[in-house]
Amino acid sequence: MAPGAHVHARFTSRLPDFGNLRSMQAPASTTSTTEIVWHDRRYTARPIAGGAAFEIYSDTHENGFRPTGRTFHRYVHASEVASAGAEMLRTGVAPVSVPLMPGADFGTVQRCSQNPRIESAERALVAAVRATAFVSVGTRMVKPLNRQQVARQLTSPPLVSGVCFREFDVAHLRTPADRKVLAGDPDQVNDVAFALRWRAIGPRDYVSTEARHFPGLFSMPSRERRGPMVLGTGFLPSGDQLIPEFASAHLADLPLTAQAEILAYTQDGYEVSLFQYQPQTNVWDRVAGARHRDLISLVPGLEQGRALFRVDPAVHAGLLGEQDGERVPVTADPGHGFHTYARGARSRSPVTRPRRFFTTARWRDVPVLVLGRNEDWVRLRLAQPDVESAMSTGATCVERGVYECWAPRAELADPRTVTVDYPAGGRAD
Repeated sequence: MAPGAHVHARFTSRLPDFGNLRSMQAPASTTSTTEIVWHDRRYTARPIAGGAAFEIYSDTHENGFRPTGRTFHRYVHASEVASAGAEMLRTGVAPVSVPLMPGADFGTVQRCSQNPRIESAERALVAAVRATAFVSVGTRMVKPLNRQQVARQLTSPPLVSGVCFREFDVAHLRTPADRKVLAGDPDQVNDVAFALRWRAIGPRDYVSTEARHFPGLFSMPSRERRGPMVLGTGFLPSGDQLIPEFASAHLADLPLTAQAEILAYTQDGYEVSLFQYQPQTNVWDRVAGARHRDLISLVPGLEQGRALFRVDPAVHAGLLGEQDGERVPVTADPGHGFHTYARGARSRSPVTRPRRFFTTARWRDVPVLVLGRNEDWVRLRLAQPDVESAMSTGATCVERGVYECWAPRAELADPRTVTVDYPAGGRAD
């Protein structure tokens, strides 16, 4: 192949002959199945997450397979299999790729990605691989949540921030046990995993967790962090996976998009949509039926039977646009533009100049983001967390990679507003 060509990081086997391998029987109730080859064996499988992963079936118990009815199943990423249907190509998301060059293979890159103190040549290789994972308009993003975070999400402004992932890269992690590698919080329950899913408004809202963006995070001692350390390589700590991490740019709050969802993952690997954000009425709508009340009951503080959770859009990360000559709050619907709502109905007038605002400042000579205020006090988030700034400000880790504190408003220095512009049509810049 030509220099600079790439191969998928997870795909390690050559394309096999589908006709020479034994088929496995899928459960009778399974629909929309296809045939794939994984580890040189042929299986019946069901594509999930738009083709980013597969649920594969076996009529015998194999390593890593779990019983499901009269058969066994497990989940694998689409880049690990060969499929005549090419489902992965239809996801519209590029997989992490390793350059074709001597000494570069999945094992080498994976080992290097787990070492925050790799040499410059190894870091260049890891950075080249990390650069193949990118976000575009409409990319489905996910963030693990614990039960307390779910409760806060339902009653707080529709925002998201901190460390997150492309759904494409983690679509094969379907059970709570599998998703523990993603959990940035030790309070995650064992029998159910929760997550927030939304669509990216634009690529400028996300950066990798490489040390060049957050040079102080990887040196945080264990007593000063929640969940696993941020390695600074741009990849999640894992013994056998190569999963790229993202963070909201500047660790700022980002506005949630229309139809964002709060999800639950069960021990059987089923994904259940519990709540969906409806921007036209500014509510989280419970979309899970009565048979999933046991999942909803795990969220603390919720009223039994409550179906709607109203949120305050006023602090919507400053997402504004212009309509009929006036500046108005807008909601992003990636791929379909930006919209404003009045009395529950979407306005037909086009929105122009959509942009997001956030405020930065310095406190005790530490760069911070200003999140909100309470009379004479302001809530701050460290824009570049490290040991020194956390000690100087007394900031505590509220979730993986995110450190916050309160400060007297009068002590803030150099406050300024940062503007992020988006294309009005909701297409990539």
